Amino acid sequence: MRSSAIGSVLRLAEAPGIIPLAAGSPARELFPNADVQEVTGRLLRDDPDALQYGDTAGLAELREWIVSRNATRLGISGRPEHVTLTHGSQQALDLICKTLIDPGDVIVVDRPSYIGALQVFRLFEADLVPVPLADDAQLDELSAALQGGLRPRFLYVVSNFANPTGATLSLVQRQRLAELADRYGFFIVEDDPYGELRYDARDGDTLPALASLSDRVLRLESFSKVLFPAARLGHVTAPAELAPVIGMFKQASDLGNSGFLERAVLELVTRPGFVDERIKAARMLYAQRRDALVAGVRRYFGDALDFEVPGGGFFVWARFADATNADDLLTGALTQRVSYVPGTDFYAADPDRGTLRLSFSGVGPDELTEAAHRLHQAWAEAQGGAAG
Repeated sequence: MRSSAIGSVLRLAEAPGIIPLAAGSPARELFPNADVQEVTGRLLRDDPDALQYGDTAGLAELREWIVSRNATRLGISGRPEHVTLTHGSQQALDLICKTLIDPGDVIVVDRPSYIGALQVFRLFEADLVPVPLADDAQLDELSAALQGGLRPRFLYVVSNFANPTGATLSLVQRQRLAELADRYGFFIVEDDPYGELRYDARDGDTLPALASLSDRVLRLESFSKVLFPAARLGHVTAPAELAPVIGMFKQASDLGNSGFLERAVLELVTRPGFVDERIKAARMLYAQRRDALVAGVRRYFGDALDFEVPGGGFFVWARFADATNADDLLTGALTQRVSYVPGTDFYAADPDRGTLRLSFSGVGPDELTEAAHRLHQAWAEAQGGAAG
């Protein structure tokens, strides 16, 4: 194993004055500090079991809320016993691999794909097969590979506003993916941490979850982006035959999450209007930050940096038109006091070294404009010209 590229860049970027475009961290301005203080204080005062052990699978009432909300919002049928609460989505990936993967089993991933998932999959010695998903309108390449004999154990995809690309699977792609999973017998791991963070009046809210289209989907979600990441609370909703196995591995791993934090989260999410109000506020703030970064990049780079404006999520995925090596440029960028994540480690194989991920979620609009300026200075100096 090697350290995550994101973790390495974050350590390099801790120096004062560096504008961090590397970290996909939620905005601290959105954290419900006062609400958490009030709820936790009341739990400690009034709930005799607040600090006790709990169910390995997680607080039953919170799992019931998850099932109810997903049924109403996404049309996903399920039962509370199909849901396991985890230490963030990252642990859910670990438990899924323990449940499904033996060394040498095939996992299909998008090109590019989420670094954290690739790291877990490599730990279990899976054979990672990168196939373009979001960039293939009809999933022709995946279909051809399956027809040619490719037999993955599962396929991993971030279905909405993906990390790192910001891409969202279309309705056609979702229907086609569900059809292929049913036909060829592989599972789909649908990771959806950003699904409710849609910033444009596009069709993001009307697109069905993959879990509503096939019974072969394990769906991952997290409270980190909408509430606060320090809770380290995610969850996986699995098919009926897999949920008990995931539960056994969860029990063997840690015996369960913090029941105290689960109770606090339940108190928050069941307050009338609380979640919807937080999502509305998050959408407004992140849309402003996205627009600031996009405007800054366009202002300073013009056509020198290719990218698409994401409809949601935390990231702008870009590529240098002149194929500048983003790994090599990082040292100069840090010298100019701005960080980013080079795109190399988002690829399971044959990386495009001209790519980079810029995160706008944790930085204010003025700083994002300045970050684009600093990044351009680093790039211009690497070209041997004036920053302008």
